[in-house]
Amino acid sequence: MQHFTAHRLTFSTQAVDNVELNEHQGSALRGALFHALRHKFCAFARQQEVECSACVLAQTCPVATLVSTLDPHHARGQDRPRPFTIQPPIVAGAGLNSASGSASFTGHYWEREDGTGVFRYEPGEALTFGLTLYAQAMRLFPYVVLALQEFEEGGLGRKYEQYEGRWRRGRLQVREIWAENPLTGERQPVLRQGSRQVQVPEVPVTHEQIERRAQDEEARARAALSGHASPSDPSPLTLYFLTPTRLVEGGHLLKPENFRFRPFFQRLLERLEALSEAFSDTPLRVDFPALLEAAEGVRVVERRLAWEDLCSYSTRRHAESPLGGLVGGVTLEAEDWTPFLPWLLWGQFTHVGKDAVKGNGWYQMARVSA
Repeated sequence: MQHFTAHRLTFSTQAVDNVELNEHQGSALRGALFHALRHKFCAFARQQEVECSACVLAQTCPVATLVSTLDPHHARGQDRPRPFTIQPPIVAGAGLNSASGSASFTGHYWEREDGTGVFRYEPGEALTFGLTLYAQAMRLFPYVVLALQEFEEGGLGRKYEQYEGRWRRGRLQVREIWAENPLTGERQPVLRQGSRQVQVPEVPVTHEQIERRAQDEEARARAALSGHASPSDPSPLTLYFLTPTRLVEGGHLLKPENFRFRPFFQRLLERLEALSEAFSDTPLRVDFPALLEAAEGVRVVERRLAWEDLCSYSTRRHAESPLGGLVGGVTLEAEDWTPFLPWLLWGQFTHVGKDAVKGNGWYQMARVSA
């Protein structure tokens, strides 16, 4: 992981028309990015039957690299992780961490007759979301920026009738793009309103910064406990799941009442291993058995978790996919968080569990004061 990096971008956009997104906003944003990339850069965009897996240009195509990562010689095949994640707007009042630094939902929510929800942004309202690119995928950053500017033409979300039988998706205007590093507090303009000059981001999250933050976190936690308890006493930590987190253990979904730290941490290590192996020249090298054995000793002391059922519709497969998962907070206690902290910190940028590329599995952690 020494050379693995995360590049977090924040996109500030404004609705030009009415923009309507289904309940899983991250899925809509990821889908719109795929279609924008395909429309702008795919050599066979007009041939609907051609998929990335069958394309002779897949190994050198930015569309395939970003949204359909393929390597026929790799053991993971088409199951390899995508080199980015979406950070969708977060709906306030869901019991989540208010200090997450994430963009809050600023539009309107309403339910259709079938009981499903819609997020609506009216003309002039802001829609702010994030996108994080990993390690070597940063070289494709210009393609992402150019593709997202396609939102100004093709729009995103649900189609609706604008006038005289004309149906289209709502358009967004990209106003500003910022690169941000929450660990250092650095913030760099990438694209400013009124300018078409794009700056390459230079404020990545690095493993060195992660290790330094982990050491600082543990030192602060021990200092806070020193006046109230023995330094050997268990130390609490809370995980806030900002978006549905879909974890599987033994072929079964991990539900709120059954949440345990080990399966969560195991899925996280597996994701970090897959990402670093695919997009970095220094893959994750840890003692998996020892870490997972230690994870068994982490206790759940308070659950404030719920299960949120959501689905997304795949235009490629013409079918719905379940995207539901855990939301809310869970407080955990461990004798020593030192072995886990670097990986928990990384997980805030990589997400964890299924459908991370669509925004699922985004969490923040906070140490609990004595």
